Amino acid sequence: MGDNGEKTPPGTTESGDDEDDVAGTSESPDAGEDGGDDDVAEMYGSPDAGEDGGDGDGSDGYGANLDMDSPLLSGDAPDEMEEVTGRFYVKHTEDVAVTLHEIGTEGIYTLVENPGLEVHQILDATLVENPPLGVSYLIEELHEQRTVPVEYSDELPTRQVQQLATDMEHDQAAAIEREGEGEIHIIHVAPEDVAETAESLDDDETTYKNAAEFGVERVEIRTDEDAGIVSIRYLP
Repeated sequence: MGDNGEKTPPGTTESGDDEDDVAGTSESPDAGEDGGDDDVAEMYGSPDAGEDGGDGDGSDGYGANLDMDSPLLSGDAPDEMEEVTGRFYVKHTEDVAVTLHEIGTEGIYTLVENPGLEVHQILDATLVENPPLGVSYLIEELHEQRTVPVEYSDELPTRQVQQLATDMEHDQAAAIEREGEGEIHIIHVAPEDVAETAESLDDDETTYKNAAEFGVERVEIRTDEDAGIVSIRYLP
């Protein structure tokens, strides 16, 4: 009761502030047991309302314009981003972009981040599409990252390689299996082209893609300039 003898209305403080405005909005005559979507909307007051939430009817507030069927509120999730797990060759790198070729397929993937990759490296990784467009990728998990060394040997090609090369035409290539892992590739060229052909192999993506496909650890180059032979040995 106030100092002037008037009774204080039920549900209010003596200062006249209505402390039950927010709670009262859920008691709409048309509300169901759970209040319904309209009651949720009515909880949002007008931007100009005071700290007590204004009149609480929600007619002029945010609730009047809410779309309760929007994907976010209805629980619909966006489509899952595509994942690609495989072995990749690093074709091109920049500070903020990388081009990968998937080994064994024609797949080409562009990364929008470079986590320290270098050209000619081999990756075993899982890639995931970069939202929202999904035209580029990120590395979700890097399982292995390695560089396959290409070494030049002073030894001559093996006798088997030399014998096979005698039956080959210039600019012809052949492959033979090794005992165990790897292969030996033979290129028969004109004698004057041996040095240039051999020197180009450590910057040829085919060399590294073959190494990745065979699962070997190193590549050894042997030459015989007199016979015009370049031997590429993919070794475990």
